[in-house]
Amino acid sequence: MIVDSLESLNTELDKPLTLVLAKTHPCSVCKNTLNFLHAQVPKLDAMNIVEIYIDDHDEFRGKFMIFTVPTVMVYSEGKELLRESRFIDPHKINRLVEMFGA
Repeated sequence: MIVDSLESLNTELDKPLTLVLAKTHPCSVCKNTLNFLHAQVPKLDAMNIVEIYIDDHDEFRGKFMIFTVPTVMVYSEGKELLRESRFIDPHKINRLVEMFGA
């Protein structure tokens, strides 16, 4: 799901386990990051997945302190559990999915 407002993002972050992918339109690596994660994290579909285009909405950059893309953030009930930028380790995401029983 592509999010285009802070209100809808905050609603998604309150769910049990949400993965947020911050990206930009011209970023070629960003376009393949989600496919890479689907290939490396078997239970990724059990998570709520949200995509944000930070070049369309500058308020996302400031509020979530996103300085580079791609940035992956994992939230559980509004609390940030993991943040990785550029070099994303799928093993950490897999471990979180296992821990939270998604």
